[in-house]
Amino acid sequence: MSSSTLTSDGAAWLASAGAYPRSTLALWEERPDAPVVLPCGSAFDVVSTPAIFGRRMLDRLWDEGPGSGPVAAFRGRMLLFATPGTAQRLPSLLEWEEWGSHGRTAAIPPLLC
Repeated sequence: MSSSTLTSDGAAWLASAGAYPRSTLALWEERPDAPVVLPCGSAFDVVSTPAIFGRRMLDRLWDEGPGSGPVAAFRGRMLLFATPGTAQRLPSLLEWEEWGSHGRTAAIPPLLC
């Protein structure tokens, strides 16, 4: 993988979601920019949000304590890697956390995994 911030452990974690992790890692070693389709739901979910909404989510996570899961940006979207099952639970979690309060009046946009 070409990202200078991706560690070998991070690449191994991403590759673990696929059917052939060692082949995926070998491909990335040979061609770091090679795209690979990895399934959501086994090692991770990916919550895809508009960039601004994703940034707000990250700000909220950091407000409540240090840390977030891995994050990627692609074509104006923010991709938040999370525990499997998060994509299905996220809308109700945000509602439970009263996302619309504290000056946040925008509705929760569609979230995809």
